[in-house]
Amino acid sequence: MLRHVIRILAKEVSGESALSFVSEISRHHRIQASPGLRAAAEYAAETLSSFGLEAQVLKYRADYEAQSWGERMFEEWSCRDAELRLTEPAEEAQPLARWSDTKFSLIQRSHPTPGGCCDAEVVALEKGEEDADYEGVDVSGKIVITSGDVGRLYEMAVERRGALGIIYDGMRTFPPIRREGDLDDALQYTSFWWTGGEKPCFGFVLSPRRGRWLRRLVEERRKKGEPVKVWAKVDSRFRKGTIEDAVATIRGETDEEVVVVAHICHPQPSANDNASGCGAAIEAARALHRLIARGDLPRPRRTIRFTLVPEMTGTYTWLAGNEDRIPKMVAAINLDMVGENQNLCGGPLVAERTPEATPSFVNALVEAIYDELKADGKNLAGTATYALFKHAVSPFSGGSDHYIYSDPTVGIPCPMFIQWPDKFYHTSWDTIDKVDPEMLRRVALMTATYAYFIANAGAEEAVWLATEVSSRAKEDLVESMRKFVAETLDAEKQDEKLGERLGEALLELRKKVEYRADRGIEAIGTIGRLAGGDPNFTAIEERLIADLRSTAVKERKLVEQAFNDFARTKGISPPIPRKKRATKLEKEAAGIVPSRVYRGPISTRSWTRKLSLEERDDLWRLGKEHRESEVLGELAVYWTDGARNLLEIGELVRLETGRSDLEYLVKYYRFLEKMGLVKPRR
Repeated sequence: MLRHVIRILAKEVSGESALSFVSEISRHHRIQASPGLRAAAEYAAETLSSFGLEAQVLKYRADYEAQSWGERMFEEWSCRDAELRLTEPAEEAQPLARWSDTKFSLIQRSHPTPGGCCDAEVVALEKGEEDADYEGVDVSGKIVITSGDVGRLYEMAVERRGALGIIYDGMRTFPPIRREGDLDDALQYTSFWWTGGEKPCFGFVLSPRRGRWLRRLVEERRKKGEPVKVWAKVDSRFRKGTIEDAVATIRGETDEEVVVVAHICHPQPSANDNASGCGAAIEAARALHRLIARGDLPRPRRTIRFTLVPEMTGTYTWLAGNEDRIPKMVAAINLDMVGENQNLCGGPLVAERTPEATPSFVNALVEAIYDELKADGKNLAGTATYALFKHAVSPFSGGSDHYIYSDPTVGIPCPMFIQWPDKFYHTSWDTIDKVDPEMLRRVALMTATYAYFIANAGAEEAVWLATEVSSRAKEDLVESMRKFVAETLDAEKQDEKLGERLGEALLELRKKVEYRADRGIEAIGTIGRLAGGDPNFTAIEERLIADLRSTAVKERKLVEQAFNDFARTKGISPPIPRKKRATKLEKEAAGIVPSRVYRGPISTRSWTRKLSLEERDDLWRLGKEHRESEVLGELAVYWTDGARNLLEIGELVRLETGRSDLEYLVKYYRFLEKMGLVKPRR
């Protein structure tokens, strides 16, 4: 069954072939809605066609009036040349940034410089994100150097205070993989995201080391009352154009399908992010088509579709343009940054699950495939196997195309393979020498196995998969209970209120058990589709659900007994379930029942301009003050179905993540309402 498919595919899938595809794609400057992205999509479609697949490049509108669900489009952009040169002081005159050296030297989607080229003074700001940063500083008609958020800096310095352009010298950190100073000579990928009607602006990117040098020069000259000046030229163009998706198909026997998605965009070379995902997808497609054409694998029941798209935007256009097909899409898989040489890039290969608002059999299947393919080493006696590479399984985090497929309003369960964190992510040092053909082979093999198994699954495969899903659901339940007991009985928390805390823990226990059991039951319920109406499968499904419920009751009783035993050792009465009194904030949240306006996840980037300046400031500060809660807002949207109130939604998010920030959710949903993205019923 699963192992049989893996064995056949393993003989055909090639990491070296995948690497050659990565190399070709990385030659293109692949900004969304640009000639470079179009060329990369055409290369991918032509390559897939040469292997015998049905392949085409689909074109969608790229202009400010186009919209796919809640995702608003932008205009096509191209750049022929750009340069930033230091002109004063004359003794330091030199090039600072050149398009011909590296495409990362420009803030992508920069407007052309006024009059073709311009001279301007440089003003240094640390961040430039708050009004206080501009006290005593005049930026009008000048170019601002910053390490802050470019979108926020644009609004504060350019739109509100008349700055001419931006020089960015920041570098994001991801300790311990990327610490401050690790990439001092690399350039950070930076972009403008226009929505139409903004004041034109251009910008350049310097490395942190180069930025520090320029800042010191600006400060030294400022003390003498002498300016630092630069000459800037950006030869770019915006137009109403197109944005492209490359789509290839292996036909099945029915109109159901499985989708493989990888984003093809990002600046040249951007090898691991994400030429690697596209290279692995192309290799999986090549291997599957050849094996099916040769008869080594039978033609699958369901179609397998490969979509290489500009990240997020291309998935929105593809799904919104094929809404009639969505009910037939059984599952998907997203490949994002999958080719890393782990010795250089640092991060493990991660299998990321779907959000728990979209439970599915796909998580258990991915983990089963993972378990088979990570057993590439043996102990001395040959009695055990284990992985020789870094790996992990992670709960849903988002940030890539799978977060659109897996949205409950779309309903296509889509896990992701990714290597994270990556030391060179979104920098000019994400080059082909950081790509490992063996890792590409491994991911292409897992992807092909996943896609083919689902595409060809029938009653026999459904029976095996149901057992796999059930077993892993019970493991998750047992593990969550183990962690809950450890957290509750932590010695550091033993105080005079222990009895009260144990009573609250009993109530929390019941919530956790019910939540985990429900997720497992819902996942089991998704398998019947693969069985194709087999009358025997319903009985199997009911038996496994009953078994999971029984396990949940057993685990709850064991934990309750553990709490009672612990109370006895402390000389206190057995705990009684204790509910806290509702706070004012909880009562407010309970009175808000939000519904979503658009299908798919909410991206606020293109909608914030519907807010007033004061409201935009407030939204910015909310995100800054609650930085770690932004993912909670994303998950809350998934649970938003027009029936649950915001308190219930917040509780589901807390049970999913173990984290809670109801204050953030209430304020965030107020902004979503003002932007016209949710409609609350109070």
